[in-house]
This record gives sequence, C-alpha cells and structure tokens, in this order.
Amino acid sequence: MKRIILVVAFSFFALGAIAQGMFGAQAGLGYGTSYKSKITPALEGYYLQQIFPRIYIGGSLFLQRYSLKNTLISDTNNLAYGDIISISQRSTYLYLCPKIDFGFGYHKYIHASLAFGPGLYLGGNQSTYEFQPYWTNTTGTSFGKDTITTNTSYNIPKVIFRGALGISERIPTHRYWNIMLSQEFTYLPGYISHGDPKMTTGYFCFQVGIMHKYPMKFVEY
Repeated sequence: MKRIILVVAFSFFALGAIAQGMFGAQAGLGYGTSYKSKITPALEGYYLQQIFPRIYIGGSLFLQRYSLKNTLISDTNNLAYGDIISISQRSTYLYLCPKIDFGFGYHKYIHASLAFGPGLYLGGNQSTYEFQPYWTNTTGTSFGKDTITTNTSYNIPKVIFRGALGISERIPTHRYWNIMLSQEFTYLPGYISHGDPKMTTGYFCFQVGIMHKYPMKFVEY
C-alpha cells in the first residue's frame, strides 16, 4: 500500500513539474460550404491544460453565424403551384465544446485540434419562397401567380452539434504571449433546418487571435 501511495505521489509531482496551460481568444470570418453562403463573423475563447508533453485538453466557447440560401429551382419558367423556389436562413449559435490539442515540433509552433459539442441557438430567421396562385375565385379558378414568402424560422433547431478540425500557427511575442493564426473546418452531423427539404452544411473559418501560455512549473519535494 505504501508503494502505491509513493508511486501516485511521485506521478503527481512529475506531472506538476511539466504541466502547462494556455488560454486565448480569437476572431475571424467564415462561410458555409453548402448552398450559397455569405461571409460571417466567428469568435472563440478557450482554455487548455497540458496532460502530456504535446497534448492539451480543455474547452472552448465558439460563437458562429450562418447566412445561407438554398436555391432549389433555378429555372423559374416552368413552375407548378406549391414548388419551393428557395430557402434563406440567418442563424447564430453559441457552442460549448470539449477540445483536445496536439503540439508539433520542439517549440510546438504548429498545433492541431479536435472539438465536439452542442450549440445553443441565439437567434435568427428563415424564409421559404414558394410559388402559389395570387388569388382564386369561388369556383376555384386561379388568377395571377407570384412567389409567396413564408416565415419558417420554426424549422431552425434550438440545439445542434458541431465537430471541428483545426490547424493553428503560433507566433511568439513578448514574454508568454503569442499571436495565433487559425484555420478550422466544422462539420454538422445533424440538420441546421428541419422541414422539407432538410438543410445541413459545413463551415470554413479563418481566425487571428492572441494566446497566453503558462511557463513550465517546477515543484520542490
């Protein structure tokens, strides 16, 4: 029993001697990979704790906005009543994601990260554009025709999940502060819009930020 306690104690002290942590914030721009997407802002704050010399674990808060237009019918010359022409959506999600980070090289100037977690819907809107008769008479004969805009924001899910793969480059500056250049691809395993048709998308993001890395700790015993 004493040997087990000593092994655990020495392991704890050894981990404490090399343990490092880092926190940072970054901002940038991104765009969806599906449909017609507009460039939107993205913000992230994170904290990571070293568990092995090149491996860090922690979590991040990621604010991500989407602006998409799904055009279902581009040729509007032969439309039938009830045809959905397009769906437009603007939505914002706040993701809370556990994150694991891998440092490469002796100075760990290159990092790769994996993250997965839920996102809460903060707001937005969705519109569906449908071809319908302008009006009908008592016999059911249709007069005129036009595109009807319907608010279908109820199809935007309140919670979605996000998986992300990222690469970042660390540029050391004064003391323990660093400039970070990050590129990340997000995959949504679920739908960003329910209803018919369902919508889903990936997301590319490019960010610039700052990161503070704690110095190596030495424990006396």
